[in-house]
Amino acid sequence: MWTLYDKLIGQISDEYIANEVIAGLSWTAIQSKSLGLAMSMPRSLQPSPLSGNCQGQPIQKLANSIKSWDFFEASLGLSAINSATNTLESVLSMESEGYRQLGSKSALSLIADKVTGKRVAVIGHFPDLDKLASTCQLTILERRLQIGDTPDPAAEYLLPEQDIVIMTSSTLINKTAPRLLELSKDAVTIMLGPSTPLSPVLFEMGVDMISGLIVEDEENVLRCVKEGGGMRTFRNAVRYVNLAKADSLIGKWEMKSERV
Repeated sequence: MWTLYDKLIGQISDEYIANEVIAGLSWTAIQSKSLGLAMSMPRSLQPSPLSGNCQGQPIQKLANSIKSWDFFEASLGLSAINSATNTLESVLSMESEGYRQLGSKSALSLIADKVTGKRVAVIGHFPDLDKLASTCQLTILERRLQIGDTPDPAAEYLLPEQDIVIMTSSTLINKTAPRLLELSKDAVTIMLGPSTPLSPVLFEMGVDMISGLIVEDEENVLRCVKEGGGMRTFRNAVRYVNLAKADSLIGKWEMKSERV
């Protein structure tokens, strides 16, 4: 089950150092090669030994924290990984390897014309899901339930039946991602959110499309993170990136169209 995490950690060069580390209310940010973000998770009452000891540490070392069961530490680990992977250089390298950029719209907008009549499960209650619900058979799996949501343990029963599975990248922090990908192996799988590593490792592990971001205005984003801001406060300071292994994704779309 640790294969995904070991691969993400293993791609990190040992040359990068954490120049700045911020554990904000909404987002955790680490600056090294770039500014990496990860969703901040609730802290345990017991202080982490990482607190106050991250700045100046090798990113490769901090990246190992993604395997921690203290989700505060795991958020630090994922933001460390993203500080090394979420760069324009990484995206260009992936394009040279056969991955395709799908545009800079939100992932939900990009797939809007693909979901009609499909069985779609979304793991995490994202904004603007009403637009999808009007055209597809939508199930929202959520730990903190809102009206109409389905408790996330239902994933074991529902995901194998879906045509499309959209999952928040915070599933990497809480360690549910490997099992969710296993359950969704026959579906088109999309991982999205600011915490998403722009890494071919996700494709190797079964993701068909990744939707993340590159921070373009680091000063602006750092200020927003320090002040407890959410995504809406810095959305104009980032570049949204959507990537897919084109042939694989197209093939799955066609297969799902035949099933409906």
